[in-house]
Amino acid sequence: MSERGAERPERTRMSDVVYEQLQTWLLDGEIQPGERIRVDVVSRQLGVSQTPVRESLNRLEAEDLVTKTHLIGYSASPKLTPERFEDLFEARFLIEPYCAGLAAGRHQRIEVEQIAGIAADLRVRYQAGTMSYGAFAREDAEFHQAIIAATGNSYFGEIFAKLHCHLQLFRLLRDSRVTEDALEEHDLIVTAIRQRDTEAADAAMHAHLTASRSRLRSAFESTPEPVPAEATPTPS
Repeated sequence: MSERGAERPERTRMSDVVYEQLQTWLLDGEIQPGERIRVDVVSRQLGVSQTPVRESLNRLEAEDLVTKTHLIGYSASPKLTPERFEDLFEARFLIEPYCAGLAAGRHQRIEVEQIAGIAADLRVRYQAGTMSYGAFAREDAEFHQAIIAATGNSYFGEIFAKLHCHLQLFRLLRDSRVTEDALEEHDLIVTAIRQRDTEAADAAMHAHLTASRSRLRSAFESTPEPVPAEATPTPS
């Protein structure tokens, strides 16, 4: 194997590490909306070259978490507006309850065990206090993605992936209700899917989205904090 080929997996892993760290900072609120993200500063803080930092920022731009402006560089994207928030949930209500019902009727055993495993891992790690808010957001997204994958219809997965809904929604509000209540709601969804009860799975997902929307709407009732013109967090 050539030297270049041997280095590529290592560089890929480094890019993944940098990507997850930056995503965590964005979801945990350590990088505030509108803050500039300087490639050279992040590179020094994480002790890596600028290449994986740029690669990671490009991935985050594709997820609408980062915005790149000509001659200025990268900055954290604004949070959802109330209008975009409502539009996002309108789309989710069309897709996810129906997909939960389909998953209940079509799932393979390995798929429902994967869904249940993600829900259980979320609960264990959250209650143990070993999970950051950003990590919860990522695994919560995996839970919903696994349900949609269990429908066997790849188009639903592609549509859902383009919403980037969990990454956007978890930036709105840091509140224990957002995570704790979701755990109980997840369990009801898993039970219905495991029992192949299509109506109950549809209803449980609909109830989960209704509750989630209600919890997150409170983000628009609070007074926004001032945003510094330029800042980059230190590693936590």
